[in-house]
Amino acid sequence: MSSKEYQIYTLNNGLRVAHQKISSTLLVHCGFIIHAGSRNDNEFPGLAHCLEHMVFKGTQKRKTIHVLNHLEVIGGELNAFTTKEITAIYATIEKRHLSRAVDILCDVTFRSVLPEVELTKEKKVIKDEINMYVDTPEENIYDEFQEMVFGNHPLAHNILGTHDSVEQITTEALKSFVNNYYQYPNMVFSVVGNVSIEKVIANLNKYLPKEPLNNPVISNIKQPIIYNPQTLKKESDFNQAYAIMGVPTYSEDHDNRFGLLLLNNLLGGPGMNSRLNLSIREKHGYTYHVESGYQSFLDGGLFHCYLSAEEKYIDKSIELIIKELKKLKEQKLGKVQLSQAKNQFIGQIIMSNESRSGLMIHIGKGIIKYNKAMSLQETIQKIKNLTSEQLLAIANEVFDFDQFSHLQYLPEK
Repeated sequence: MSSKEYQIYTLNNGLRVAHQKISSTLLVHCGFIIHAGSRNDNEFPGLAHCLEHMVFKGTQKRKTIHVLNHLEVIGGELNAFTTKEITAIYATIEKRHLSRAVDILCDVTFRSVLPEVELTKEKKVIKDEINMYVDTPEENIYDEFQEMVFGNHPLAHNILGTHDSVEQITTEALKSFVNNYYQYPNMVFSVVGNVSIEKVIANLNKYLPKEPLNNPVISNIKQPIIYNPQTLKKESDFNQAYAIMGVPTYSEDHDNRFGLLLLNNLLGGPGMNSRLNLSIREKHGYTYHVESGYQSFLDGGLFHCYLSAEEKYIDKSIELIIKELKKLKEQKLGKVQLSQAKNQFIGQIIMSNESRSGLMIHIGKGIIKYNKAMSLQETIQKIKNLTSEQLLAIANEVFDFDQFSHLQYLPEK
């Protein structure tokens, strides 16, 4: 984003602070975006996610209940999430409670004590969370598909881990992860809302640890994805059949990613007029839910198509998906089609940009990974610049059916 949209300040301790003031709100969204996620779990799959839970389980000056109540009692929210590549610990409060939010964010991020007794309890909670996802086939099949596609790559394993891997997590492993990654050079404090940067910096200087946190951090380095297409059908105790197909593709810094994002939105995005929805649901009535998706990472990306249906309709639906993919490879979008696809996608992006907590995360993530967050206008211009010829070339490069992997969950006979 340009300097008119957000500014970056670097504190004396090396922490970068990203700030975007929005005057037309009473709220402030702020938090630490840390450049570490499940890809950094190493021998303990689920470690980063477990730590995200554990930071709220007591600090050097607060018990768990005091952590959980600190913002809730004034109508605020304290939350966190883990992805494959980042961890976010963040808050939303009225602007008059900024100091209270910065206090608790600094406390849980840097002063959590990670007590053994709480870890024992939290492992049960995480296992229950794993069970919930296992009982949600649309989530479970996507996780298993990523394991198929990414193989031994750090992106492959489930963010939550498994029952066995979670059970092996120790307090020492959690502390080692903190020491390795919860360092000032490896994080950004991102703020969006109706507050001045002076107040933000004053509160950070007040509540951040005074001891240096500038230990050398090994940044995530691109690792090649070794891929071999696979096909797997599994029996399950679900009543429906579920199918996912796809292929590894562009990384998040690839020039063609915007073209693939537009193609994906046209093919199977959230609009009811997506080609897959019109063909498989509206025309034939084979499914309630069909979609395509493209998720990108540092090392590469994953394009997929997914649907659930009665088993007798699965093969027919897959044939229709292939048919729609072939159209994108063989038929160049006309001028009107291209304009409509762009306008729809741009409109969706503008609407999603209204989420200011999402904006706060977007800015922090961009800075921590690439020293710059792309602005809304830059994104829109990238989409506007796409041509039908570019989209046709991208479709032919990505939609190579010989390279697609397939995974199906079929009801037990």
